[in-house]
Amino acid sequence: MKIKIRTLALLLVMLAELVIQVVAKENTIFRFNFTNGAYPLAGLIADSQGNLYGAAAGGGGGDCSNAGCGMVFELAPASGGTWTEKVLYVFEGTSDGGDPLTNLLIDGKGNLYGCVTDGGANNLGGLYKLTPAPGGTWTESLVFSFAEQTGFVPGSQIVADTHGNIFLTLQYLGPGLSGTVFELSPQSNGTWSGTVIYAFSGENGDGDQPYGGVILDHGGNVYGTTGYGGAYRSGTVYQLTPNGQGAWTENILYNFMDNQDGGFPESPLTIDGSGNLYGTTLGGGSNFRGIAFELSQSGGEWSESVLHDFGSGPSDGFLANGITFGANGVLYGTTLGGGDGCNGTGCGIVFQLTPQGGGQWQETILHQFESILDGSQSQAPVLIDNKGGRLFGVTQYGGGMYGYGTVFMTQP
Repeated sequence: MKIKIRTLALLLVMLAELVIQVVAKENTIFRFNFTNGAYPLAGLIADSQGNLYGAAAGGGGGDCSNAGCGMVFELAPASGGTWTEKVLYVFEGTSDGGDPLTNLLIDGKGNLYGCVTDGGANNLGGLYKLTPAPGGTWTESLVFSFAEQTGFVPGSQIVADTHGNIFLTLQYLGPGLSGTVFELSPQSNGTWSGTVIYAFSGENGDGDQPYGGVILDHGGNVYGTTGYGGAYRSGTVYQLTPNGQGAWTENILYNFMDNQDGGFPESPLTIDGSGNLYGTTLGGGSNFRGIAFELSQSGGEWSESVLHDFGSGPSDGFLANGITFGANGVLYGTTLGGGDGCNGTGCGIVFQLTPQGGGQWQETILHQFESILDGSQSQAPVLIDNKGGRLFGVTQYGGGMYGYGTVFMTQP
């Protein structure tokens, strides 16, 4: 594996020049108050009318914990730039599940799908489906229950292929295994079947703990990261390729070393039209606060380029949560920590990475979270409104006296 990294001294000089701060227009469009949800962890999706959908890991009722069992919500734009929330479903943590931690998927009929980590047949969560009903109501069904033998606790991102099959990662299972990549397939009788397409061992250079979930390319290949494992025990980027007969082959594209190349990736990947992969790490880098990276392929060999070293300036963020493509190849994301907000302790930023040519990228800090008013500690990738250029995201905490989180909008 080749690593395109300049010397530390030169890199620090370049980054000092390329980190700038521009305060963008930020608007907190919704504040959770526990009754209407709390602690959102996963990213948002939008329908064709511009309504936003998401899941809050806590709030509501149920017996999952004192934090509640969570809910699924919709935010609809209203007059005067305001937004109106509608709670679509409140989990009870029993047969219906609880603690929704993943993003949502929406199918052609408007049904929503996501994963929970509590409740179900084995009390290990599963895949749920929300179906719109007449009168604006929604019905929920837990269509598949996770089991210890095949894995439980899903990674943060789930995806669907053109046939309606859903791919995800499961982080925990029986002794000796370190997570699985899982496929859920709808059956003609309305049930769902689950198949382990790859089981990580965490040994002999294999990955361990696939926290970030998966993405798909147009050829049906699955890509993801493991937070640990690999040749240097600092995480991997992997590819799973179907052989057409139901089996899948793993190829480790990159082994992180936890030095200037980064380490411990725990966020979803992003793929461009040329098949290049983009992501972030929590550790490593010149400042030991993680990096944004690109993996590109040439002649069958994958190489890494470091796009940005987080923590490169007094206001820069760290602990980034994945990156999302906008127009003209610009990347956007959030960080869990850093920035000058929260009385100087730093509770995260919204950032932009712009290609400059010659392999260089410029970071722009779009917003620094201040907690009480606008939220803090975003742990999810942003959603981009391609028509208006707006960024939508969630924060896990902040937004009020009790800090149950927010939904925010930023206009670069």
